[in-house]
Amino acid sequence: MSPLQKIAMGMVFVAGYAPFPAHPDPDWRSFDGLADPVGWLLVILGMQGLCRASTGFDGARWAAWVAGAVSVPLWFPQVGHQLSDSGAWALSMPQTLFCLLLAKGIADGAVVEEPGDPYLPRRFGPLTWAFAVLVVLPPIAIGGDVQALDDVTVLAALAVNIVFIYYLFRVHRRTWLGGPGPLLVEPARNPAPEQGNDEGRPPSQ
Repeated sequence: MSPLQKIAMGMVFVAGYAPFPAHPDPDWRSFDGLADPVGWLLVILGMQGLCRASTGFDGARWAAWVAGAVSVPLWFPQVGHQLSDSGAWALSMPQTLFCLLLAKGIADGAVVEEPGDPYLPRRFGPLTWAFAVLVVLPPIAIGGDVQALDDVTVLAALAVNIVFIYYLFRVHRRTWLGGPGPLLVEPARNPAPEQGNDEGRPPSQ
């Protein structure tokens, strides 16, 4: 599995949510079956390989370590349900910062790579700005007590994370990002015709 595949799979755990038990009592005592600490472990393993393959990702790697450490106590509902909105936003910052730094590192690295890879800046450049917006939207919604903006922020975060994960899977084979290189598909070979006439049919008996 390539580094970006590990990171993308880890982010599936982080962004996804599978609550159990089905009917908790009290209702806040619900655990996440897609445990974020497991996801961050995959992300950290992927970042180790990515940093060995390319430079410019040290900041994202340290953000992943911080986000992983924060995710351990937050997995327990006894901790998470006591957080205020501002506290939840503050503790989510390492995750958003990791995504921002990784997207920026990929976009910037593709520009200086020889030969250049214009596809990556066109995808990960806008994602960098999208994560920057996600840094500032929650404080505006919380500080201004704007209910409508809460829903917009949640939907925007979900959409941006889905697109981010998709493009990580999409570009994971880049060799400069630690991938195995392009997938080579050999063309199908037609079986050699039997000896006979010009149309390949066997001669008449």
